[in-house]
Amino acid sequence: MRTVKWILPALTLCFSALPLTAMCEEPAQTLAPPNTSASHTFAGTPNGNLSGATSVSDVNIHTLLYPGHTTKVLAHYLPWWADPKSRGVSVGYRSDDPAQALRTFKDMQARGVDGVIVDWYGQKDPQGQPDPIDVAWRKSMPELAKFPDLSFSIMVDSGTYNFNRCKNCDVTQTVLSQLDYISRTYFSSRQYLRYDGHPVLFEFGLDWSGKVDWSRIQAAHPEISWVHIHKQGFDRDYSAGAFVWVSAGSAAQKVSVSNLSELKEFYRYARTEPAKIATGGVFKGFDDLLAAWAKPNEKHYMPQACGDTWLRTFDLVNQNYSATRQLPFLQLITWNDYEEGTALESGIDNCVTLQTHLSGKALAVNLSHAATVDHLELYESLAGGRFRLINQYAPETAVIELPARASGTLYLKAVGKPFFKNVLSSPIRVGRSK
Repeated sequence: MRTVKWILPALTLCFSALPLTAMCEEPAQTLAPPNTSASHTFAGTPNGNLSGATSVSDVNIHTLLYPGHTTKVLAHYLPWWADPKSRGVSVGYRSDDPAQALRTFKDMQARGVDGVIVDWYGQKDPQGQPDPIDVAWRKSMPELAKFPDLSFSIMVDSGTYNFNRCKNCDVTQTVLSQLDYISRTYFSSRQYLRYDGHPVLFEFGLDWSGKVDWSRIQAAHPEISWVHIHKQGFDRDYSAGAFVWVSAGSAAQKVSVSNLSELKEFYRYARTEPAKIATGGVFKGFDDLLAAWAKPNEKHYMPQACGDTWLRTFDLVNQNYSATRQLPFLQLITWNDYEEGTALESGIDNCVTLQTHLSGKALAVNLSHAATVDHLELYESLAGGRFRLINQYAPETAVIELPARASGTLYLKAVGKPFFKNVLSSPIRVGRSK
């Protein structure tokens, strides 16, 4: 019989519904402890990122994908959290800390993620100093090696040219100056992402910085499969494929329902290019309120809608792909961009409320936003601060018939679908049967 060990001391009891971000020191907290790689000191942000003290579902991400899929799920990862003064948000950790990298990869693996796409800005700055993002990733690689099933790939960001271009170099020359280093340092890893034997290299907006001679780049490194941003990326010279990105509307006109028309169009066009690598995308929403690079009158916003946006992005994948038409890669946008409000690391707010009412041995359940819940779990409190799982139930369950032996204190837990927060009921007092 499965039991959950009590970690925290029983100091007080909370008799209201207990959202999992609450720091209530009572035994039930161990049924839904903070369990992500986000810092437990991170308080959350007003642009839609949950607190690091949240309990997040570790139901496998692949359960949201179509039956028979072979898709690799890759988290877009930004190892740029170092000096807090250099960012618009203090997340409570440093990306160049190997211990944090270990927590990150452990969390990713627990949720079913297959690998990471590292947003990369180059090896060195114009003064020849090592780029802190590259330094952070190199420090992370020994920790990644402890998870041999996790792969990684590099996404060459347009910032490679904007901030770290070589002296007197154009975009093409800048990319070429970085490729030998990427090939030597990263392609040699057994964990580097490959497709049909070729290393996959993503690029984010290099053409926005100037004209790029892709024929010259491909000639210098013919082994690379380049995957470009947006649907037009399929049509770039020597393109091996394209990936989709979140497209948010103006923050001046905040809407309640996400416009996913560009995502739909990407999949429509991708299906006309079956020989190329399509990398789909899923996201919870977008809000660059805290991004320093977004001008005050040019902010963008896409609502999370209590998890509806997240689920709809998966619906579009499942409508366009199947066991006979596979999607090669799916990108989680993003693991930890807290400034643009896309961070999935600390979970997704599903706005769930969970209320119960006991009448005899019948437990009435009132659960909101059930579409974001994977299942319900009923626990019995045992002596010594331990818990026993009594049973699991579908989220649509309205009444639970308690077993005759049930007595004492029970808790009902709403376990979220992948990446959603978990929610715990208030204590349920059950009298002993005579």
